[in-house]
Amino acid sequence: MNRLYTLGLIGLAGLLASCGSSVTSSTQPPTNVTYSVAVSPSRLTMNVGDLATITAVADEQTLNSTPRPVSPAPVIKFYSSDTRVSISPAGQVCAGQWDIHYLNCVPALSLPSNPVTITAVDAAHGSTGSTEVFVHNRAANITLSVPIYNGPVTSGGVSVVPAGEYPSLTNCVSQNLPIKYTAVAVDSNGNVIPNCAVSNVAGCVNDLDYTWSVADSTVAAAGIYGSVAGRNPGVTSVYAKLNGTVSTPLTFATCPPAGITLASSGYTKGAAAPPYSTADLDSLDKGSLEYLTASQPLSIVDTNGNPLHPFDLDGVALDTLQLSFLSSNRLIGSLTAIQPFTAQFTATTSGRSILSVNCTPPACNPSVADFASPSPSGGFVSAEAAGFGYPIYSNLIGATVTGTTASTVLVTGTQFACAATLTCVGSTTPQPHALYTFDTESLALTHTISLANLPNSLVVAPSGTTAYVGSSAGLMVINLSTFESALQVYPIAGGLSTDVVTGVVLGVSPDSRYVLLSDVANGLVFLIDTTGTKNATRFSIPNIHAVTFAADLSNFWIAGDNGVYVYQSDTFVQTAASANKGSVAALAWAADGLSYFASGAQLNDYTTCNDQNNSQNPVGAGPLNLSSSAINGVPRIVGLNGGNWLDYSVTSSAQAPTATPVGNVCLATVKVNSPATTPSTLACTARQFSFSERLEQVFVSGVVDQYGPGFVTGDTSCANPESVIHGYDLGILSGTPSEITLSVSTSGTPTFTPVPIVPLSGGVLTDGRKLYVGTFDTTNGALLRRFDLASGTEDVVPTLSSTNAVIGNTVPASIPVIPSFVAVVPK
Repeated sequence: MNRLYTLGLIGLAGLLASCGSSVTSSTQPPTNVTYSVAVSPSRLTMNVGDLATITAVADEQTLNSTPRPVSPAPVIKFYSSDTRVSISPAGQVCAGQWDIHYLNCVPALSLPSNPVTITAVDAAHGSTGSTEVFVHNRAANITLSVPIYNGPVTSGGVSVVPAGEYPSLTNCVSQNLPIKYTAVAVDSNGNVIPNCAVSNVAGCVNDLDYTWSVADSTVAAAGIYGSVAGRNPGVTSVYAKLNGTVSTPLTFATCPPAGITLASSGYTKGAAAPPYSTADLDSLDKGSLEYLTASQPLSIVDTNGNPLHPFDLDGVALDTLQLSFLSSNRLIGSLTAIQPFTAQFTATTSGRSILSVNCTPPACNPSVADFASPSPSGGFVSAEAAGFGYPIYSNLIGATVTGTTASTVLVTGTQFACAATLTCVGSTTPQPHALYTFDTESLALTHTISLANLPNSLVVAPSGTTAYVGSSAGLMVINLSTFESALQVYPIAGGLSTDVVTGVVLGVSPDSRYVLLSDVANGLVFLIDTTGTKNATRFSIPNIHAVTFAADLSNFWIAGDNGVYVYQSDTFVQTAASANKGSVAALAWAADGLSYFASGAQLNDYTTCNDQNNSQNPVGAGPLNLSSSAINGVPRIVGLNGGNWLDYSVTSSAQAPTATPVGNVCLATVKVNSPATTPSTLACTARQFSFSERLEQVFVSGVVDQYGPGFVTGDTSCANPESVIHGYDLGILSGTPSEITLSVSTSGTPTFTPVPIVPLSGGVLTDGRKLYVGTFDTTNGALLRRFDLASGTEDVVPTLSSTNAVIGNTVPASIPVIPSFVAVVPK
């Protein structure tokens, strides 16, 4: 019966074959199949007596398909090429001999010759795979070093530097460039474990056996064979690990930036693209767009002179190079970062601004601790000497926006001007303290703002939103949108609720955040944070007369009878370099960031990074007041000393040649050049200057006079006033620096007699066209004068007067104060 069943199956198969079907035996092997054994890991490094596990998988592959494990998995057997390294059936490697039960690994009496080959055999399919095992004595400690440069070698008739040797390596490694570290391992007996590349003996160690790592992967990237490449500027530690033993760390330093070149390019609605230029942007229209970029090759160089790119080779952005784009006048145009190292400049209002980019700690190029140099010379290096922790400034690009801009002029004073005589000056009658506002175009009186206290100073924030009126009885804060005055806006930290901020307003920071006042009478200085803490901090510092702020807000300085003080760690510290330089009346910060200047009996130049007095100073008798700008990329400091205009240019080693970026403020050599001297006929001592950035001209807008602050009857400090306003033209347009004068008008209705005048205070429009000066004389009284700087003449009849001055059909209100304080609101 079984035979009949078998015959029936054969018959069925024949029937199926006759219908065109086929049957393949399941035992027939597939065609075009190859077999292999994959062993992992592909190599091992082991200490004598240690254990390690390998895995082996039998794979099959048909034609070009992906290998897949054979199913069911065949039995894999392991074999060692050296009995001093054994392996269990389960794939556990013993750097020695297993006992019979594969429980204990006993070190061999001698080290095997490297490498030992472990072979995995799939007998069922006739395939094998293998791995290499390197065995050495256990490392007790590991030390690292870098190659010592022994000079070039000749290869193929050409002199070359051997791989891994760096003749230019000093204290750091440039970004994306590797340096090769060498590891030397020592066993517990103090014997050096040989390196296989040097001596291929039993128990040697290969460079590949070490696992390399760094403590901070943002500073450096560790590769194999001891290769470590720079990423972000900074300092980290390099480690080599060998089978559980970790080396003593060695320093790796990615070089900090040393200089930045800023360039402009046309707006393209995309990434910045050539052509690039470092020249001034002379004729921009309102609304014009430009790119400012420091992302081109060699735009940013490190202390080795090599480029720092926005990204490293792995595409990682340099997060320790957070560049700040700066404008000396933030109202002229806005700067918006659009991609790493590139910003968009949008021209907003007419006038001139100086554009730059900088890297300011701690956000950029932060300080690091002193470190051991990664160079072959070794030894500890001062982080400062290596260039870490200092601000880096770029070249300067001027941007001039064409057109005109109307604004408001603020006027107040401390003395009556009841008539065209001095009968009311010095009166004990209570004064109607007020701040008067005038339209810059019509000179019409627009607001009269009552003041609670007698003013002693007037400063407008660069943003144009707030005016600060100082007083010995309390600071008055004027909102220039609502034209309202408020008291006790900023409480004093640690003070009573009744305490008030007193003194003369000396200045406001470029971002309008900080306001500084000096109360000389009480030996106090007040620092107000208007947007952060929103309070004032009181310091006991006597006789402070001036303040200057770095445009990037990296620092600021105050100065007075006892020299210069720098703001550090929430307090003011007197700089040692200024202690014996005499009293300081004025301060100015140079636009390239390398220097600030202190003016008094002499003009002193100090390095911004460490407040050290530059060696060539004093550079001569100093001007009483200072005006700072940058012309054709070179900072200029201008002042009036007695009968001469003194015009100093400031250069540094980082500025030449022009292709070299302006650099680290402490690594560059700053030089204050001998001043160009232009005689002046000014008969009075200057008290205030006003600067037209657009025309590159400086004007005396205030002198020491008998009608200003501290008036004393009989004061003759300005006994010979003139009928002109004195100024100085830096000579950019004419090519020759020279003194200029602005003439007083004799026309108009009514006619004003061109008698001698005393300019008390003033300011220039943002667009640079007009100068506004408050004056007082015994014939015409108290006046607000307006001068057209292009024509050099007073272009309208003054309107601020105690007499019936007429503009059209408008008779402005009589202003019963001498205009000791005049300020033009930036717009």
